[in-house]
Amino acid sequence: MGEEKGNCHLDVYIDRYELHQNNIITTYYEGFQNAATQKRYEKINAVLADGYLYKIMEHLSEVNFTEFSSENKALLKQLVNGITSEVGRALVGVTFLQLTIKSITPDQSIRLHKGTTRKGSFSWVDGISMRTIDSTYSTPFLREQGLLNVNKFGVFMTRSLAENYPYSKLYKAEMRGPFSEWIDIVDAIEEERMPALLGLYYLMALLKNKSEIFNSMADKAVALVAKYPDKTFENISVLMKNFFNGTEYSARAFEIVLHGFMQAMSESNMIGELELVPISQMRSANKKHGNIGDIELKDGRVIVESWDAKYGKTYLRDELEELRDKILISPGVKIAGFVVDSKVDRRRDIIKRAEEISMETGVDIQLFSFDEWIKYQTRNIAGGELNKIAGRWLAAVVESFSQRRPEIAPIDEPCEAWVKDLIYCLTK
Repeated sequence: MGEEKGNCHLDVYIDRYELHQNNIITTYYEGFQNAATQKRYEKINAVLADGYLYKIMEHLSEVNFTEFSSENKALLKQLVNGITSEVGRALVGVTFLQLTIKSITPDQSIRLHKGTTRKGSFSWVDGISMRTIDSTYSTPFLREQGLLNVNKFGVFMTRSLAENYPYSKLYKAEMRGPFSEWIDIVDAIEEERMPALLGLYYLMALLKNKSEIFNSMADKAVALVAKYPDKTFENISVLMKNFFNGTEYSARAFEIVLHGFMQAMSESNMIGELELVPISQMRSANKKHGNIGDIELKDGRVIVESWDAKYGKTYLRDELEELRDKILISPGVKIAGFVVDSKVDRRRDIIKRAEEISMETGVDIQLFSFDEWIKYQTRNIAGGELNKIAGRWLAAVVESFSQRRPEIAPIDEPCEAWVKDLIYCLTK
């Protein structure tokens, strides 16, 4: 029996299924699990029993998503955004399970969700009991961590996930929710276009930032901004320094504080006709990703002003060379430089090299401390206007970390610790 869907069809025989997709034929045999599959299944259970998912969560904030493609990010975001009060959670849960399985055992097919050595039950030779793994490990973890509110007995209580067909575009069960996004992710994982471990980290980060616990904390932080009594510019500047110096992963927090300041400047109509570029992902300000710096202003499509945040690094000789390379392939830049959290190292070789690059490229190269950069950006603004900017700056930073500004501040890393520290700064 064949069912056509573009160049994709599924042939079903007495003892096997043949999936024809992208001019590749993959055969899945019915029958008891073979020895290799049993070993993979044992490994998956042993690794999960040893706290695998908790270890992933523990290191989540350290992960660099730069090498995770924009296509893969978009697929997982669309999947998570497909969750409503009625539908979508089971598909997100099974995706989480499939990424987990594939990250532990890359050779295990995640299309084959049934496998056993018992008589009387349907099984694929290369299949595993996803339902058992999910109900024992995946779903309890998701529920315990507040990442996804699914049935306590597991996502396979949604019976449409249990049909005796491989998960593919030809899977004919009636599905509610982001089915096409889910199958596209399954294809991407199986075809090795989506690295499973990085995908698992990314999906976990998305769920963490969308969880009820996080949203409740974010609501509290945003409400505190509205009530904050002293929104003078000087006070907000001090608050920001206390925050990025005291929080986890200060380097990324520093970038977002600077970007939040430029959001406030833009909202206050203080950057003229220029447009602020949305903040780039962590550690992606390099030639490969087309960024010059962490904070960029553009005139049309041309970047004319760029600043790179450098927390904990004041000697910028190597950074100047990297900046020169970026400027040479980015005509149109008029001013560029670095902002450090403390005093800039201005020894003779640094200043001389900055001047040489400026002469060579025609770009005004600046090296600023945090306070110097703020002063430079507000040099033509009167005191009364500064206080208005301060209030907008505080709101921009808190709302960015609270995932309330996804267009201008699409922050993929888990933000819970940052929001918690912002609440501390706003209430002490």
